[in-house]
Parts: sequence; structure tokens; C-alpha cells
Amino acid sequence: MKKVLSLIVILLTAGLLGLSALIFQRFEANEETIVPFPYKFEQKSAEYKVEAPILLVGDRMGERLARFNRELIEVISANIDNKIKIQSLAKNNFGIHRTLEDLRTIQKWPQILIYHGGSQEFWEKKFDLNESPKIKTNFERFADEKIQTLIILFPWLSRIVYEPVKKIHLPKTPQLMEKMSEENYLISLDTELLLYREHLQELVKMSKDRNSLLILTTTPINLDTPPKKICSISSNIEVEKDIRTLKDLLRKNDAKKAYALSSKLITKHVGNAQLRYIHGQIARRLGNTQEAVKSLVESTAYDCQPWRATHLQNNIIRAVARDNQVILFDFAELTDRDYTKNRTFFDDLYPQNLYYELAINQLGLLIKNILKI
Repeated sequence: MKKVLSLIVILLTAGLLGLSALIFQRFEANEETIVPFPYKFEQKSAEYKVEAPILLVGDRMGERLARFNRELIEVISANIDNKIKIQSLAKNNFGIHRTLEDLRTIQKWPQILIYHGGSQEFWEKKFDLNESPKIKTNFERFADEKIQTLIILFPWLSRIVYEPVKKIHLPKTPQLMEKMSEENYLISLDTELLLYREHLQELVKMSKDRNSLLILTTTPINLDTPPKKICSISSNIEVEKDIRTLKDLLRKNDAKKAYALSSKLITKHVGNAQLRYIHGQIARRLGNTQEAVKSLVESTAYDCQPWRATHLQNNIIRAVARDNQVILFDFAELTDRDYTKNRTFFDDLYPQNLYYELAINQLGLLIKNILKI
């Protein structure tokens, strides 16, 4: 009996020592952090001073919107003597991770923060592809409210709770990636979208903690611009033959027959961006505007070259706004609604000035109501 008890004690001791060694190893391998982002900045961003009650942030889309700040000021300040000031920190090539880093330097936050971005999230390497499973696991743990509360109260616990991830070191200025291979894009897609959602959640939290009212803005998408690249996994000889058939039917002005065929093909070949795009164009020709917009918007999500904001980013923005009771300005819906009525875009990326003016007017009235002026 004594031998059995001794063996049990030895096994328990060995187990505890092994577990302690593993915990210590993880503790040493991890850095203390609250949110398990898979990157770190090599140096802190320069401190920004905000001297306006309204601040606009984002990427190139926010930068373009900032060109209309004067018009926005006029709308907001229509009935008052002292014009409301608007400041912009929106920058080309700045993904939301860099926007957050800039915002962390601000001591006094504005009354209203407007975010307009999501179009350049794939342009800078923020994580190692091999670390994607660990990144997903860490955010699943972070999503558990009990675990999150414990880490906030005792940040050192993050070194034990989170899986060790090899972090990417980001320089002061963005280092844009070369064109991503299709294989790497498809591997990175889920993680990029996960990070985009988590970055938006962080933006929501930061704005609430600093008593700044956040307005999230979707990004307009030019529905007439076809996908840049069709994923090879969604294409084959049969699909290419079907696409040629559809194009022949359109050349013969047989849109009804083309529609019947394309309706079957988009359910048969779900991930083919070109089929979705062609189906949308056919639906538009037949006057099925709602279906056309739906199919064309969806085609952006299957584009194998991440060169603009897509249906996916916009839906994440809408979901985060809804789930956190944040004000949403749906700029994309504004241009989608007029898709068949007018030429909505100036080029592949930016809407016509008319739509910026419409957006500014609606956004300005919304802000007037918020500020009660």
C-alpha cells in the first residue's frame, strides 16, 4: 500500500512539475497584453493633438471624404455664428491597426469620431500565416467575458492564457506587401477579417472609454468594376465554357435565356466572382435592380485580389455597429440605391462628387442632431 501511495505521490509531483514547466515556458514566451493582436509597433506613433470637436479617421477613403470637410462644416454650422471645426487623421495606406495606434496617442478625444476605411486592410503584413490557428484560438479566449475580465484585472495572466504567437514588428511607416499569391490570400482571408472585426471592436471600446461618440461608415463599392482576379479553385474548363456561353447570349441580346442559365450557374459554382458579376449585369439588363445589386455586391467578396473594400468588410462594419449600438452611416447603401439611376462613381474607387455631397448633407444633419444645434 505504501508503495502505491508513493508511486501516486511521485506521479502527481512529476505531473505538477511538468505543468509548472509548461506554464513557465508559456509565461516566458508571451508578452503581457490585453487584446491578443499578432503584431507590435517598433516605435510609438507621434502624439497627435486634437483641437476640433469632430475627428475623421480612416484610410484613403477617409482621406477622400476629408476633402469635403468645408462643406460638412457649412451643413453643421448653418444656424450658428461660430463654425464647428473638423480635423482629419485619415491617411492613405493606413489600415485600421495604424489608425488605432494614432488614436492611442491622443490625450483629449473629440466629441465625435467618424471612421471611414476598410479598403486597405490587406496591404500590410500584420501576422505570420503559420500563426493563424493560434491567433484564432487567442481571440476565442479573449471573447470569453470571464477570461477577458480576469486579463483586464490581472494583465500578467495573458502570458499564460494566450498561445504564444510570433509577432510581426511594424515600422513607423507602412511597408506595403508585394502582390499576394492566391494561395496566401485564401489562407489569410479568415484571419484578416477576424482582425478587422477585432480592430473595430477595439475602436468602439476606446471611443466609449473616452466618452467620444463614434460613427462608423461603410465604404461605397463601384458595382460596374469587375473582379480583378478569379480564384483558380472556383474555375475550370466547364465554368469557362459556361461563361463564354453567357457572353454569346448577351451579344445576341438574349438576356432572358442568359438569366435562366446564370441563375443556375451561380448556385452550382458558388465561389466564382466572374459568374456573380455577369449574373448581376444580366439582372440589371432585365430591370431586376435589387437582384443585380445583390449579385454584384457579392461578386466583390469572391475577388481573389484584395484591392478595395468589399461586401465582407461592409457587413462587418454593419454588424459591429449593430451589436454595439454604434451609429452607422451607410454610405455604400447610398450609392447602391442609385446604381441603375445614375453614374455613381468617378473611377474604380471613389463615388462622383454628387454622392459625396449627398453623404455630407446627410452626415451633417445627423451630427447637428447629435450636437443639438
